[in-house]
Amino acid sequence: MIHLDKHTSETDALNHPPLKVRGSLIRREDITSASVDVFGHLKALGRVTTGRLKVSGECSITGACLAAKVENFGSLRLHSLQAEHIRSSGYVAASEAIHTLTFLGEGAVRVNSLTAKESITILLGSSCTADQIRTDGTLIVRRSSLLLKRLMGPFRKFTARLIQGTAIELEHTTAELVCGEQIRVGPGCDIQEIRYSGSLHVDPKSKVGRAVHTNGSGGPVS
Repeated sequence: MIHLDKHTSETDALNHPPLKVRGSLIRREDITSASVDVFGHLKALGRVTTGRLKVSGECSITGACLAAKVENFGSLRLHSLQAEHIRSSGYVAASEAIHTLTFLGEGAVRVNSLTAKESITILLGSSCTADQIRTDGTLIVRRSSLLLKRLMGPFRKFTARLIQGTAIELEHTTAELVCGEQIRVGPGCDIQEIRYSGSLHVDPKSKVGRAVHTNGSGGPVS
């Protein structure tokens, strides 16, 4: 887990004026700002450092993004992201790693690697994918309860290679490997292997190829 650089994200950025994008903007140089609010379209070709990134339109960042807080209600595409807290109810995609304390995604999530120190919650509003997600705390994947999301039914699934946490609750998830202490597998799951050190519950409507009880947390898995 990379430690968040609070000095860079919160102190230095606050000394710069906020950036508000209401039309279309392409920035080739790095962006350092107290806040970045995107109501239109922003294409950042460099690094973005800010106290808060709020996206209501479309935002793409080809470099790294460092922020204290991220709120996404539109479309956010980036290379990598390091933030204290991330909340997304739109579309979020990262080609490289995301590191955060807490992550809440309700919508479409497409990530390579997601690591959260405290918690990860993914409320499936659409099909979501990840190579690996990890947390030292709770990890929850279930379908969103919103009416519009419920109408999408079978399309709302989560697919990952590796899922690792302490307390894990999964629904409608396909994974190669799930590792944790207390694991609850709800309906609609297809998991090749589970490694658990505490308790395991599997819904009869789900499929698990192999379950292994370990003496510890199972250790780091690559």
